Amino acid sequence: ENNNAVLPPTPYVISTIQSAPGPCQMKSQKGDVLELEYEAQYLAKGQKVVYDASSFRGTGQPYQMVLGSGDMIPGVDQGLVNMCPGEVRRLQIPPSLAYGPRARALFRIPEEFQGLEWTVKLVSIDGTIKADNNNLTRQERASS
Repeated sequence: ENNNAVLPPTPYVISTIQSAPGPCQMKSQKGDVLELEYEAQYLAKGQKVVYDASSFRGTGQPYQMVLGSGDMIPGVDQGLVNMCPGEVRRLQIPPSLAYGPRARALFRIPEEFQGLEWTVKLVSIDGTIKADNNNLTRQERASS
């Protein structure tokens, strides 16, 4: 039996594990500044290992990124579109939508990893739209 068999890569799956608690008139789109709480794990040899998390950054604040800017790996960027503040998603990301070899060294992710699993909570859009005040659409906000 070959223990070094390369396991197939994870398929790309986006799932909502917790819906926004209130109304969601405005969802994330490219160009929005998002505030996130996240935990990132890699999957290798049947084990999940946490390699990064917003809480590791030590700021006590959510992580900020611009959606679609390339700040994040493609699997995360694509997985956070049309998301509501307060929503929590699980992103299962294949190696092809993850980091190149350089970042593998950065995070000590093994060569033979099958994929990543990110759990992400969207805290706010543009710093102001949160779960408790998301009752106006973009159009209504723009015209008020």
